[in-house]
Amino acid sequence: MDENFRLTRRARFAWLAGLTVALTIALVVVFGLTSSTLVEGQASSLAKQYTDPALDGESSTAPEEQLPAGYGREGEKSTLVLYDASGKYAEDAAMYAIATGNLLSHFGRTELKPVAEYTAGTVEAHDATVYIGTDYAATLPEEFLADVRSTERPVMWLDQNVDELAGQDQAQKARFQQRYGWDPAATTTVGSSRVTTVAYGTRSVHRESAGAQELTVPFTGTRDGVEVLATSQCTEGGKPVSCTGARSGPTEVPWAVRSGNLTYLAEVPLDYIDSNDVYLVYADLFYDLVGSEARATKQAAVRLEDVGPESDPEDLRRVADYLASENVPFQVAVIPIQLGKNRDGSDWYGLSLKDRPEVVEALQYMQEKGGTLIQHGTTHQMGTGNNPYSGRSGEDYEFYRYGCTTTDTAPYTFEQCTNDSYITPVARVAQDDVAQWQERLEAGREVMLEAGLGETTIFETPHYGGSVNSYVAMARTYDARYEQGDYYASILTGKPSEAGKSYSQQFPYTVHDIYGGTVYPENLGNITEGEQNNHAARTPEFLVSRAEANLTVRESTASFFFHPYLDIDYLKETVTGIKKLGYEFQGVMELK
Repeated sequence: MDENFRLTRRARFAWLAGLTVALTIALVVVFGLTSSTLVEGQASSLAKQYTDPALDGESSTAPEEQLPAGYGREGEKSTLVLYDASGKYAEDAAMYAIATGNLLSHFGRTELKPVAEYTAGTVEAHDATVYIGTDYAATLPEEFLADVRSTERPVMWLDQNVDELAGQDQAQKARFQQRYGWDPAATTTVGSSRVTTVAYGTRSVHRESAGAQELTVPFTGTRDGVEVLATSQCTEGGKPVSCTGARSGPTEVPWAVRSGNLTYLAEVPLDYIDSNDVYLVYADLFYDLVGSEARATKQAAVRLEDVGPESDPEDLRRVADYLASENVPFQVAVIPIQLGKNRDGSDWYGLSLKDRPEVVEALQYMQEKGGTLIQHGTTHQMGTGNNPYSGRSGEDYEFYRYGCTTTDTAPYTFEQCTNDSYITPVARVAQDDVAQWQERLEAGREVMLEAGLGETTIFETPHYGGSVNSYVAMARTYDARYEQGDYYASILTGKPSEAGKSYSQQFPYTVHDIYGGTVYPENLGNITEGEQNNHAARTPEFLVSRAEANLTVRESTASFFFHPYLDIDYLKETVTGIKKLGYEFQGVMELK
């Protein structure tokens, strides 16, 4: 998945370099070959195909696939997601709507719609409705407000404009207060920086305060007939402080409340979701919203990452033996084709799994030990450029163009990648037509099939980065993806997609996303031995702590990946720690 490959194998490369020198001398003596011909696969048909100059051209202008705003599983629960397509945060709102719809697709089918386009009676056509309030200046359609006031179906309201729901005249406000037990006109704002934890059930979850300036609290204290589902806990310097600023004010205020059929959240909890655990609270609240009867589970999965033609078969057999001894089913992310530069960087070489029978035999051994092979890109790189690292398979992105920058916010200054660089999306690649992607995907799948590894039905996007068209191609080619994903505001705005205006989403459970495919969750990350591109090292203890946080969701999933060339003790510590939390490892296709 990441730069870890390059940073952790120096000793092995040194050993291989020594061996290569010895082989070079022997071959020159015996065959009279020159050094430029000694890299296997150099100037091969694969090398020429995947380093074609056309792949390095200007960003594609191919039409982007238009996706339906209704998606998910038929025959299950039906939800309506309404959002503000106006105001300063319209693009953010579009991404929040997609993220919410993706979560709700776990329960059935979801429909996304700008609230301004609401038509009377639509609430009654769904099992539940979610409104995401991001534009405080929006005027909500009276048809929507009237339907919410009269319906008995569950409604979840996030953040802004709940005062409009109460109505403008005193009679309407009185009816709202009588029905729901609180007054939206009397809401209180709380500075976001004060709220670093939220109490939910028996858990106290971490909250990232940078995602919002303030929270819109429905009331302070308690209210008869109102169930407080989650509570904001206000602290400074680790000590409780007043949430409202008043010296004697409460140190805890409602974060989520439910009264009758209405659930209200004090914010839109969809920023910094890799560490903002209120996202998990949000994901769990949907079970009650739609009336799901799913039983609580603790399910885990592990994926062995970046296995390709140049992998060490001994590494592969070692991790397979360990996982089999622990009765742990596992997945193997396989790169079918390896691209790289020769020793002096003057030419490219290309190898496929068919050129490495010893690696294929190790992969077949892994299958016998309970491993499921998934396809991890076709080359895990793109063209001849640095995308953004070196052009080498396993290091670079394949399905979108990336660069290294000195900062993580615009205006960007691009630079040669260092360990301190930020990885920044730049543009679509040169060939970004759905049909072109399908051809590339099928080429990789055909390599695995011809190598005797069977037909892959699950895909993983290299570095979890792709374009709209590439994700559509994946959905049309495979049964599922196993990963996190990128989702673009343009899907709903109708404008061309833009680099950086996308939302990277990890999932607490299996979903059926807006691209039309099933997505199995990977939500813990991976072991890294040092800081990489402004991401701190991730230890087994860190991954286990994330697994513990995921217990917030009733169908808890702890899913991570591991590079087989790392010290196997890291894997053992992680598996043991996750098991101690009560998780049971399953094959990825069994994840709920």
